Amino acid sequence: MEHTPAPEPRDGAPVHAVGRIGVDFRSEARRDGFRRRLAAEAAPGGPPPDPGDVRQLYDHLVRSPWASSALTWTLSVGSTPVYALEAEPAVAMDWAGPLPDPGPAGSDEERLALLRRIAAAPPVHPVHRALREALLGQSLPAGDPGRIGRLTVPGRLTERTARLFSGEIVPVVQVGTLGLACWAETPLLAAAVDAVDPRPDDHGRVAGHVRALLDKVYFQFRNAGLSAAERALNHAATESFLTGGLLGEGPLSAGLVPGGPEHPTGAPGLYTLETITVARSPHCRAGSDCRDVMIRFSDPADERRAAVTYVHTVDVSDRPPVTLAPVHRFLG
Repeated sequence: MEHTPAPEPRDGAPVHAVGRIGVDFRSEARRDGFRRRLAAEAAPGGPPPDPGDVRQLYDHLVRSPWASSALTWTLSVGSTPVYALEAEPAVAMDWAGPLPDPGPAGSDEERLALLRRIAAAPPVHPVHRALREALLGQSLPAGDPGRIGRLTVPGRLTERTARLFSGEIVPVVQVGTLGLACWAETPLLAAAVDAVDPRPDDHGRVAGHVRALLDKVYFQFRNAGLSAAERALNHAATESFLTGGLLGEGPLSAGLVPGGPEHPTGAPGLYTLETITVARSPHCRAGSDCRDVMIRFSDPADERRAAVTYVHTVDVSDRPPVTLAPVHRFLG
């Protein structure tokens, strides 16, 4: 199995990484402390308290969001933890959604119901909320509407490190609120399949094609998000595949090539993601650091057919990075 080494700490260096969220208790004493808290909250006849049970831990963090800071949150690239995560100093706290306002004419029952809701789920730091939601979403089965595949994490390296329970030492990253993005797999894949608009009997083929494309982004192009090129790639991938619709538009690139391929069923042939490359942009604003991220799709059945390349120009001088101008595409 490929090993992704932890990056050398450089205090203050920007980070823009994509990976899976985990928790580490650092010691048996810390784990036992969480087990005692779970036992105090457990309902009679329920399962035994287990801090390793994601659902139990998530429910505890909803009721007691301040406990999030007692955990060591980790970000893994592949199967290797590369960072310990801590939230930036809180500017404000929030709930997952707006709270109802009983108004001046609200009844005592409405006000009491509002207070009970606040007590059951107190406000939380937006970073801690994103981390706990990602942790729960990763544990859900494939096809579940709430399943989360990855989390995009913007932040800065600190001069500190954290020793995990396994003995590994990883750098600590202070995570910012701006740029946090969950890769919600099920709606993402459904939207991509709908964009391709397959025939009813062709749905499985297209869904498998899109799933393979997403897995290629996850595994072939994974990185620690530390260098300028890596930050640009992760930002472009997050924007392109989550918000830009490239997960659905990319396979339809065949339609941009005259005489494009056709599947034996009569449905249009689909292009596949060939590679993603990053180069310094020849045009950039003063005081900025720009990279061109080129996402190339090609015909897997005929290498002689023209490929289609999508170019994202990303300015990585700030945190989080920002995409400049519209996305360009060309043949070849």
